[in-house]
Amino acid sequence: MMDKKSAKIAYFSMEIAIKSDVPNYAGGLGVLAADIVKSAADLGVPAIGVTLMYHASEDPKLAYKPGSDFKKLENKVHMHIEDRNVEIGVWEYVVKGENGEVPIYFLDTNEPENKRWDRDITKDLYAMDRYTRLCQESVLGIGGIRMLRELGFDNLETYHMNEGHAAFLTTTLIHENKYKDEDAKKLCVFTTHTPVPAGHDRFDYGMAGNVLNQKMPWHIKKLAGESDLNMTLLALNMSRKSNAVAKKHAEVCKKMFPNFDFLAITNGVHLPSWIGESMGELFDKQISGWKQNPEKLSEALNLSDEDVVQAHKKGKQELVDYINNNPEFFPAPFSEITEADKFDTETLTITFARRFVPYKRPLLIFHDIERLRALGFNKIQLIFAGPYHADDKFGIGVDNELVHLGRALRGQVKIAVLPDYKVDISKKLVQGSDVWLNNPLPPMEASGTSGMKSALNGGLNLSILDGWWIEGYEQNPKSGWAFGKKPEDACRPNQDDMDAHDLYETLKDVVDCYYNKKEEWTDRMKNAITLASYFNTHRCVKEYMEKMWNL
Repeated sequence: MMDKKSAKIAYFSMEIAIKSDVPNYAGGLGVLAADIVKSAADLGVPAIGVTLMYHASEDPKLAYKPGSDFKKLENKVHMHIEDRNVEIGVWEYVVKGENGEVPIYFLDTNEPENKRWDRDITKDLYAMDRYTRLCQESVLGIGGIRMLRELGFDNLETYHMNEGHAAFLTTTLIHENKYKDEDAKKLCVFTTHTPVPAGHDRFDYGMAGNVLNQKMPWHIKKLAGESDLNMTLLALNMSRKSNAVAKKHAEVCKKMFPNFDFLAITNGVHLPSWIGESMGELFDKQISGWKQNPEKLSEALNLSDEDVVQAHKKGKQELVDYINNNPEFFPAPFSEITEADKFDTETLTITFARRFVPYKRPLLIFHDIERLRALGFNKIQLIFAGPYHADDKFGIGVDNELVHLGRALRGQVKIAVLPDYKVDISKKLVQGSDVWLNNPLPPMEASGTSGMKSALNGGLNLSILDGWWIEGYEQNPKSGWAFGKKPEDACRPNQDDMDAHDLYETLKDVVDCYYNKKEEWTDRMKNAITLASYFNTHRCVKEYMEKMWNL
């Protein structure tokens, strides 16, 4: 176990998707955080993680109960919220890597000493009401620092805020350093993930004053904005360095926050976590040492064509079996599902697995249903998977429309909709899909990592030039296809019309290549795999060590 005196980096994140069944993540932010932690453990980085434990239900019978790999510690801290004393407990989960361990501390207000409404501060990830969200972020930032002190982490040199949710840790450090901003700022770094204004939390100062009272410094408006408390602005003002998560994203961040500088450290994925079993066995045989040194995957062009095809086909078979064994994934009523509705391994399989939010445009491929019908008649099968909040009208609408479209295209283009999209399902999708579809409205995709996971498994990206794919496509144009306008030309009134047209034109080439140019397709698969030599979290963590953490 890590010597607490040796820990140097504390990585704070509202979500860390360490296990599929732990309700601690909503999407890419949490999955990336987990991959960062895993690579830190593999590389022996002296780091710890801090996040929240969400119990998900007020009913004790339904509430999430951490498994035996979580250890409930006796340590507790408290903080005042309004006039109430709130007890904060903590669970420890240890990520074991090849060269070290990284403990993650899950803070929890579901303690018997607390009133029911305070126990529920950590009930749901990203609480919808602003008051509870403010309380959650104060528990993460303020409670997190207090818990680290309680646990004996006395020699930490860097507090890394993964998004602005943890920015209240800076105000606690200001108090600890006797109101010297400069001393606290030297300890903090910040990563921003979203170019969407709605993704930057803001709180009313009146409410924040009531909730946090003495825990806010007197000059908070100088640090977090005059009109309201902007968590991103607070993090930026109180960090010695800040980074965006792709080169294009750094440019977008600079436009959003012109008074600040942003390093561009492009995201990656933890390769051992996302490789399919068959493809991993192939790499072990033909690219020795790839797990320890991902750069060796640049040698993927030397892989046997036949072996690559067979390894991918095994992954695809697992995905197809999973879909066919779950009739609720099909738009047709259970009683009407026939063999003709089911998926197979020979048909070109295209997956859209992204959060169902407007800027990701989940229904773009259906923009002209007749054109899609002609292109994909008995040649394409489509998989959709996208998490959304239970109260999210847009997500619910997309889900319902996919059922309608699936029935309209029945017998022509197969469609499956996977409703419970979690980490374990994501791995099935990335290892078995032929093509990974991504069509955000540029430049609103900060980075994206699912396409990296698909490429690792020989999947070809079919994507708008935005986020990481600008860099991926530039590094290796044979690894997939790019369509749509460049980010600087985007956001015109008829943007969807233009991008859908380009998507269909590109899809013609994809279909032709898959069915008529098998050698080219296999060559593209191997070129896609080479992208993993760069787009991995080992490289990402090493950049953090050099450029952000001073290790």
